[in-house]
Amino acid sequence: MNRRPATLAEVVAVSNEGEAEDFGIACDEFCDAFYLDYPDKARMQAHLDPAPPLTGDPQRDAWIGAIGEHLALRWGLQVPPWTARAGHFALRSPIFMPPSKALQSLLIAESPPAFRSRLIFTGAEPLERARFPRDVERIRMPWDDRAPS
Repeated sequence: MNRRPATLAEVVAVSNEGEAEDFGIACDEFCDAFYLDYPDKARMQAHLDPAPPLTGDPQRDAWIGAIGEHLALRWGLQVPPWTARAGHFALRSPIFMPPSKALQSLLIAESPPAFRSRLIFTGAEPLERARFPRDVERIRMPWDDRAPS
């Protein structure tokens, strides 16, 4: 990958034939590109608007839909209509990230709606990265000892 994918359509393009690791890296790089445009909401929205093609892989398509919807909701942007396509809700079995049986109940409780509705269960801030804007408060659950008091 020579440059960060600027849209989720580009994430699909650069990772379509690759391994799961390539897809994960492309998603992380996309989030970095998205966060680098904070606080310019128009530029942030431009990252989300182009409709990515469906990959035919229910897991990847669910992740792409969840990322698009979650980022829009999390940052006060318009949720792109493409995120509601049936292909982004095609998972038949839940995915837990991290895949720890011991954490499943916690992940079910914390998972943001855009992920939970697609059977992806994660922490409360699933797309937090080093480039996440520093002046923005992170979502923390009441039981998280990192939560502000």
